[in-house]
Amino acid sequence: MTSGGAWMPDSNVRSESLVPLYRQVSDKLLDEIAQGRIAAGQALPPEHALCSQFGVSRITVRKALDELVARRIVVRRQGVGTFVEDADHSTWSVTLTGVLEDVLTPHHLTLARKAEVRPEPDVLVFAKLPPGTKLRLFEGTNHVESGMPLVHLRYYFPAWVAETLTAEALSGPTHAIKVVEQRAGCRVDHADQIVLPEIATGHTAKSLMVPEGTAVLRAIRVYFDTQSRLIEILDAAYHPKNYRYTARLYPRPLPSEGRG
Repeated sequence: MTSGGAWMPDSNVRSESLVPLYRQVSDKLLDEIAQGRIAAGQALPPEHALCSQFGVSRITVRKALDELVARRIVVRRQGVGTFVEDADHSTWSVTLTGVLEDVLTPHHLTLARKAEVRPEPDVLVFAKLPPGTKLRLFEGTNHVESGMPLVHLRYYFPAWVAETLTAEALSGPTHAIKVVEQRAGCRVDHADQIVLPEIATGHTAKSLMVPEGTAVLRAIRVYFDTQSRLIEILDAAYHPKNYRYTARLYPRPLPSEGRG
């Protein structure tokens, strides 16, 4: 909707919703972009205006914009503002909100490597970490049953979390993130995940027992605790035949629904 030629977003965000406020804000902005009400190359309102419109803090607005930047929907221009990406440089992206436990796979993990490493650049970008950041790596293969690989896993932890972990504890049957909660004395608040295609090579192809060049599904999942600290990054490549990702989708409620 507009006011004096300026675009103004719908302000219907609900603090009682299970969906985090920043995700509600980013979803509404994305909906306006998808429907063409904010055109490619057009500037979004400044942060203070979005705070006022949605009735949320600047931290929430910045987190919503950070998500859209990471998904290449918008781009920040220093000293100018935040703009919708040009069509030639953007990709379509879909965000689903679900229950964390639903994406945890059966846990029969065989660990092959432990080291201090610099994760791949795309992992650091998605986790919003500076280039060259070093993390502790635990790498291995998860099996549905003995001899049947399900997913090649790379777990990355900050040093303060990794110091509480052992290879034996991470090998199962408790899921790694649950081990982190128990041993590091923290609690998961939420996780951000991106799913994308990848060509299996090297260790990944070998651990999944597929030929190099096989297309696989890759997920990068970043866990944060209740103090907004990064506690784990999961970089997973799933077997193309032994794993599938499904979701049940519902239409978005109409504005008049659910308001009593």
